[in-house]
Amino acid sequence: MGTKDMTPADLDAIRSRIQRASAAVRDASGSGYQTSYWASGTDFMTNFRAIGVKAPEQLEDDFLNLFIWTWSLKDYLKSCFVTKGLRANGVEEEVNRCQALTFVADIANRAKHGDLRESRSGEFAELVDVGLNAPQECIESIAIAGPDITLQVKDPQMVKIHATVATRSGGRHDALVVLNEAMECWETKVLSQIAV
Repeated sequence: MGTKDMTPADLDAIRSRIQRASAAVRDASGSGYQTSYWASGTDFMTNFRAIGVKAPEQLEDDFLNLFIWTWSLKDYLKSCFVTKGLRANGVEEEVNRCQALTFVADIANRAKHGDLRESRSGEFAELVDVGLNAPQECIESIAIAGPDITLQVKDPQMVKIHATVATRSGGRHDALVVLNEAMECWETKVLSQIAV
């Protein structure tokens, strides 16, 4: 960060951004999406269209945005530590004690750089299996016309969002749980040290 001292308003702004990003990953509603794939055991292409939900790619972007902003909070907190006369390295030490934050670091850095040469967690954590599950009760209609399938979602609130943090050693963690634990670490272990 630059030489500007962080103010409580600056910190509140980044925390509000994280809250908005968190709300976005929990909201399945959207304008819909379309995809095509080869139907198993056939020689024709199936066209699938879902209406009323966001595209899986948008959901993945929303998750990566949340991981990046959650990790970006570290630089703001380090600046706040310096402003308060505390060691900025204290923030780094807390990160190393919180596995969820190290997973967030790996995913945010992979998203930023496209690959991960070094792993904060030692596990090279990555975001996988991002998607939506629409239970039957949230579907208004399914229309099939030859190779075209259209699914109309009537209640996106009922759609289940899933995403996984996978580690090199085979660990699999719910991404929302990891993000919640990371924010809890920021709030209880770091922000508590600089609370006014």
